[in-house]
Amino acid sequence: MHELSICESIVQTLEKQAETHEFSRVSVLRLEIGQFAGVEVESLRFCFPVVAEGTLAQDAALEITHIPAVAWCDDCKWSVSLKERYSSCPDCGGKALTLSSGEEMRIANVEVD
Repeated sequence: MHELSICESIVQTLEKQAETHEFSRVSVLRLEIGQFAGVEVESLRFCFPVVAEGTLAQDAALEITHIPAVAWCDDCKWSVSLKERYSSCPDCGGKALTLSSGEEMRIANVEVD
């Protein structure tokens, strides 16, 4: 379950930012997770409170925004939504797709005390 290590990295990042920006508690953590990021959101929700216990993120509300997969089709020159990673363009059937969103996972913002 790599979601555990993802949560550990998030907490480490928050602790480093706390030193730089001088805050002592995170009350809300907002993440953006792409459709193709390879993250099991429910596992992440389960792991986060366990990893955050005893840290500045303990009891922080975890809000997750789903980022849909979008690609540019070089064949029909349209931005298209994808349901599966290696699918064809839903408009023209072309294979020349460049993913523009859907793989990201990032801390969008935090509310701190």
